[in-house]
Amino acid sequence: MDSTLTLPRERPSALATLLWAAALAALVALLFRPHAGGEATGSLDYPAQSGARLVERHLAFYDGFEEAPSWQQWFFDLLFDGRDAVVAQAVATYQDILRFFTRHPERAGPWDVRNTRLRLLVLFGETGRWQAFRRELAALGDMPEEAVLAETLRFAYDLPLEGEVYVPELHAGLRMFPGGWARDHVRLRVYRRLGLDEQYDAEAWLAARGRELRRETLVTAFIVGLGLVAGAGCALAGCVRRHRPWRAAALETPWSLAEGTAVMIQSAVLGLLALVAAQWLAHLWNVPLLAHWSTLAVALPMLWLVRRRLLAPRGLGFAEAFGLRVSRRTLLPLVAATLAVFAVERTGALGISWLAWSAGFEPHWSEGLAERWLWSSWSNALASGIDVVVWAPIVEEIGFRGLLYLTLRSRLKPLPAALISAGLFSLLHLYSVSGFLSVFWSGLVWAWAFERFRSLLPGMLTHALGNLLVVSMVLVFYR
Repeated sequence: MDSTLTLPRERPSALATLLWAAALAALVALLFRPHAGGEATGSLDYPAQSGARLVERHLAFYDGFEEAPSWQQWFFDLLFDGRDAVVAQAVATYQDILRFFTRHPERAGPWDVRNTRLRLLVLFGETGRWQAFRRELAALGDMPEEAVLAETLRFAYDLPLEGEVYVPELHAGLRMFPGGWARDHVRLRVYRRLGLDEQYDAEAWLAARGRELRRETLVTAFIVGLGLVAGAGCALAGCVRRHRPWRAAALETPWSLAEGTAVMIQSAVLGLLALVAAQWLAHLWNVPLLAHWSTLAVALPMLWLVRRRLLAPRGLGFAEAFGLRVSRRTLLPLVAATLAVFAVERTGALGISWLAWSAGFEPHWSEGLAERWLWSSWSNALASGIDVVVWAPIVEEIGFRGLLYLTLRSRLKPLPAALISAGLFSLLHLYSVSGFLSVFWSGLVWAWAFERFRSLLPGMLTHALGNLLVVSMVLVFYR
């Protein structure tokens, strides 16, 4: 029991709750306006650069692929559906970006359209799609710089030239290409046609980059697979038996539906106001940490209200209410429980993603692409990573599995309460069909873990591991 003085219980006013709900609706309508045209591409600050970084890393993965062992080729084809599928996705991404800039020219930077079209041209040239190549080449334009780029492309892919091309002009054209996979491949082809010795260095560089990306993918897959095997072993061997080393007092003495609903609505209103204040102060004082730790800013009012309105009147603290105590006696059970929950949650999420992908419900290419991890400084990326890996699991588990799930549990049985809380959890993440189902599954598993182990800790740690995996993949493969 908490040593703080037990406070008198306050019955929430229905009228006050309705007023708070109206304030919440107004704030949501004001703050969460749809981005440009309601398009997913419009949600990005730098669609051309971010799309190119995503696409070109996927394409570079297949440089020197023929030299990889056959088992690696089989494994990667199983993961990514083969090179042809990756190329098709790359073409679709570039075409989507060009269509977006056509509809929203105000969003296009000085070279965004040209650079995107150049990358698409190289992709067509590398895959021998000459009709599409000529069509995009005609759309490139006829300004002097564009004429040099067009002649460089024609020379690189051995197409009829419009005039005599000089070597300095080719080098000038190469320098105007956007950096990355496209320029590297055009440079290699130009060097080959000119018979320069630099072609061997260019070939070695491309092959080495492909090997490095494949090696990083194998390491990531091995780590995830090891965690899944260890978790499955813990689950099957019954590492965490019927004895529960934790006790969540809030499950035994739940608050009422009215109390929990009032706290949730007030928390949402005050959290949104705290988010606006944090963003404003971050801009005013030039303190990026306030902006990057937005999850913590949003959560502070909720944590205060849960403590003040729900826990303190029952003589509870967060540790007693949600089973958050860690001791020498609970450490090994916590590791085993976390691994078991991780195996169940990740296996289900991966299975849902694969089934949705097989059924044609592929997410938009921009989904999950956090630009703050791609383009900001390493210090800002680290701060943002802490927000996602540390604060988000703590706050979301207390908010959704602690506050929301337990509020529903005061009237419902565990399964319907878990279904409703997981559904709301998914809706707030605003993902595609596959993303929604994956997050929904995760919410179900974490609610089950709370019921099974009488602690939010296994769910928090599994949540953190999943977020860490996402952040690590973006930083390793795309930064």
